Amino acid sequence: MTEDRARLNALPAAYPRLFPKGPLHWGFELGDGWSQVVALLCERLDTILQEAPGASIEVLQVKEKFGGLRFYYSHHGVSDEMATALRDAVELAATASLQICERCGRSGDVQDKAGWLRVVCSVCRIDP
Repeated sequence: MTEDRARLNALPAAYPRLFPKGPLHWGFELGDGWSQVVALLCERLDTILQEAPGASIEVLQVKEKFGGLRFYYSHHGVSDEMATALRDAVELAATASLQICERCGRSGDVQDKAGWLRVVCSVCRIDP
């Protein structure tokens, strides 16, 4: 297991308000290169939630889809303002993922390989 994968796997224990049921059923369905993006997102979401002690979210799924990060969650007991802040944080992470190699974390761009989109760097790129 890589250090990046270990970082991902540690997130449910580090952020129980985000992962109230513990680890995700299918785990983190993305490459290790996005571990820092996901870890920073979890930190930001937890910080936002600290503003309202009764508020919580439940992370449902974290995966790659169409070349970008998808972070699915439901929220409970949050104000409209807080819901907007949570959504903005997730959108910022998803946008950042479009420029980070999913495999290694270097700067990358979207590659279309026979209809499959993936963000990769020049080192990880698969030539057609």
